[in-house]
Amino acid sequence: MHRFATRTLIASFCLLALPLLAQENRIVRVGVAMMQSQASHSLSGSWAQDRLVAALNQQKPDKKQHIKLQGVPLEGTSADEVGNEAKQKSCDYVVYTNLVQLQSSTNDTTMQPRSGPIPTYPGGSLGMPPNNPNNTRSANTQYRATVDYRLYRSGGETAIANDSVTSQGGPEEALVSQLLNQVANRVLAEVKKAPPAQQ
Repeated sequence: MHRFATRTLIASFCLLALPLLAQENRIVRVGVAMMQSQASHSLSGSWAQDRLVAALNQQKPDKKQHIKLQGVPLEGTSADEVGNEAKQKSCDYVVYTNLVQLQSSTNDTTMQPRSGPIPTYPGGSLGMPPNNPNNTRSANTQYRATVDYRLYRSGGETAIANDSVTSQGGPEEALVSQLLNQVANRVLAEVKKAPPAQQ
């Protein structure tokens, strides 16, 4: 009887102590600016922004520092607008991305450099009107892509990370999505290295 009472007491203590031992994750809000493009062939900037927000949200919480990223889409088009919006939305960091290369790994002569924004067409795909006889690219075409990224503390003027990720060998959206996952991984790594923000 005494053993049973002791075991019950120990088990009850352990169950009550578990919530005290478990630390809640610290949410770090990362503002995501609309992706810019210098590539001759591009994807929708809003699609890429949504993809990076999702990739940040899907990062597993860091077990040692108990950090959990939360991606926040920012609609501003200039650095000032993005900075002000990031403050309004209580972002700790802001990440900018730039698609600097997206091209077929084959010699596709239909992909000529163009200036200005990539047009969108209802029923079309990736800047090409529907039923265009020159749109010979298929889902099987392999691409090369490079995405530059810069990470800032909200309100900061100097990037704490400024790098690029490159890959090749897949359809364009899948390839850029893979690169944005890599950017999300690197953002988490940088946030873990940075000292906590001053409140």
